[in-house]
Amino acid sequence: MAPFVLDGSLLYAKSVIKGLGDFSLIRSPAKCAARIGQAFSQTLNSVSVPPSALLQIPDVERNGHTFSDGVGTCSQVILNKIWEGYSAGRALKPTIFQIRFQGAKGVISLDTRLQGEALCLRPSMIKFKGSTATNLEICDAANKPLPLYLNRQLIKILEDLGVAEKPLLDLQAAAVERLRMTTLSPINASSFLQRNLIGKTASLPWLIRKLSAIGLQFNDDDFLRNTLELAVLVQLREIKHRSRILVENGTTVYGIMDETGILGEGEIYCSVHTDRGPLLLKGSVVITRCPALHPGDVQCVTAVDVPVDSPLRALHNMVAFSSKGARDLPSQLSGGDLDGDIYNIIYDSGLYPQHVVDPANYDAPKAIDIGRPVERGDITDFFITFMENDNLGMIATLHQILADQRPCGTLDPECIRVASLHSTAVDYSKTGIPRIIDFPKVSISDLPKFPKARPDFQAPGPQVLIAKDIALEADEAMPSPVGDDELEEAAAFGPPQHPYYQSEKILGKLYRNIDEHQFFAQIQAHTAHAHQKASSLVDSVWKYVKDKTALIQWKHHLEFAYNVKENYEENLIDTMLQFSTHRNHFITEIEVFSGSILGKNGAQSKRQRESSVNMKDKHDRDVAYIVKWILQERGEDGAAEALERSIACLYVGCKSVKVWKKVGTLVSFAWVAAAICLKEVEKLPGNYMLL
Repeated sequence: MAPFVLDGSLLYAKSVIKGLGDFSLIRSPAKCAARIGQAFSQTLNSVSVPPSALLQIPDVERNGHTFSDGVGTCSQVILNKIWEGYSAGRALKPTIFQIRFQGAKGVISLDTRLQGEALCLRPSMIKFKGSTATNLEICDAANKPLPLYLNRQLIKILEDLGVAEKPLLDLQAAAVERLRMTTLSPINASSFLQRNLIGKTASLPWLIRKLSAIGLQFNDDDFLRNTLELAVLVQLREIKHRSRILVENGTTVYGIMDETGILGEGEIYCSVHTDRGPLLLKGSVVITRCPALHPGDVQCVTAVDVPVDSPLRALHNMVAFSSKGARDLPSQLSGGDLDGDIYNIIYDSGLYPQHVVDPANYDAPKAIDIGRPVERGDITDFFITFMENDNLGMIATLHQILADQRPCGTLDPECIRVASLHSTAVDYSKTGIPRIIDFPKVSISDLPKFPKARPDFQAPGPQVLIAKDIALEADEAMPSPVGDDELEEAAAFGPPQHPYYQSEKILGKLYRNIDEHQFFAQIQAHTAHAHQKASSLVDSVWKYVKDKTALIQWKHHLEFAYNVKENYEENLIDTMLQFSTHRNHFITEIEVFSGSILGKNGAQSKRQRESSVNMKDKHDRDVAYIVKWILQERGEDGAAEALERSIACLYVGCKSVKVWKKVGTLVSFAWVAAAICLKEVEKLPGNYMLL
């Protein structure tokens, strides 16, 4: 951190860290870095909590397991304070929050039995001491349940636990059909974009519905149609190359502990509010947590109801775990806890395993103790070591290959061993204990042996030759793959080093079940009429606006509009350059506008997924700035001229064409301006407002 001046004082990193709390008792560089970073994690809001409201309650511990690890409670009075600052205007206010307070972090839930102002924290929540801050900071909230998506690891475990192929193939077919339906109507397209937060800042989902309402079709425009198709392609590749398949009868929620003690061992209470209304799960359900590599990471439990007067009835969008039994359930699910972990619950009978296996019981590695207070150099050294030894993606890839080739799949002893290595690697950033797999330095007798062939679902793209018959008997150990995720590793070690074989397990069948070319041939056949239009769609929008605003004087804003367009396109080109992989090959305008960098051959790599998130954030900020500029003219008192400015911007977007060096002509500004202008036109007397 560079020194900076605050209130007349020059602040250095050391003094800032000292003001956060007392880290002198932490003797592990990895843990110390994590605790300091805890104070800088993003928060949504904060409320003041008086010291008198703070209560420390004991953890629930048994047999060396902490059933309440990372979870506390609060009273209705404290919750009301949080709602005032965070949930104003929400129809359904959350009752579960992930919080940061002084040196504590974790999850708090409403306990209706608490009176007055009460914030109850447990020792397992307190990570460091010495902070005197009185603000309760909100990191996240259980506003709604998240959807549940399958992935390759979970699908393989379900197959090995006896789940039939047909339910999984049916789920994939339903997901593909939903994507196909996306392009068939403006309502479907708008809902898809809204659900995936594509073009939200530019009001793209609203714009598509508005165009339909005034008799225009979005797929008559190449740019809008291609933006939707690229977004659909990215989703289709996620299904094909990562087996990311939506489970309609499933949910993903925060976990808490049953504070009432009413739940028995093996029971959960799960109440969610979906788009279809409130849902209380009852009966046998499947529960897991990502990442799941050990077959015991998937368990079957019983979802139960509780009495009407139970405090649990006041909670929603969460799963409550029992405080009874020999071992807490969260720790059985990939070593989970309750300080913010989310859990996947499946209530689809087709995905119910025929049998389950005992969960893993890995001994939690103790963090490295250097025997003295941690200094800045120790953290720097740890960071370098971490970067050198972060093998998480490589271990996961190795597990996939073994699980596909061994008859017992994930239940094979070597797969269990690799799952243990993965568990250690997950904790590396907190413990400082790496799990380095360097096969050439390990005895041959210690290695999982398998051939130098990979299953077809790991192929980097359709151009790779897939062998139908290949010997899988292992007679030599394969060198460890290198890379940060399975797709990049597959691309790096593709032919001729490693042939690919046709996997007969469920992941191979799911992979081959999707034909990208056939899918898009069907979509493009439906939209073929779009190329037969005599005039462009944006010209039709301009004609509509011009007719509606015939008496409005707007040409005095043309210079302003040219400046706005120039600013927008300069920012857009900067984004196209910043996130490209080569200085002479920019990513496209459509990729920026849709928020997804298209993978070269198949699904996005891990690096591309991360870059897509950052790119989308940057472009959203740029668009939000442009929208505010047009509507408010950079904060000046000119909101009354918003319609006139938006008309001028739409005109410039339609009529002004500039050819930029290396990227050519850009067209998206016209649609950003069109959405703003059409919303302003709606405000004129006699016009219908589209919500």
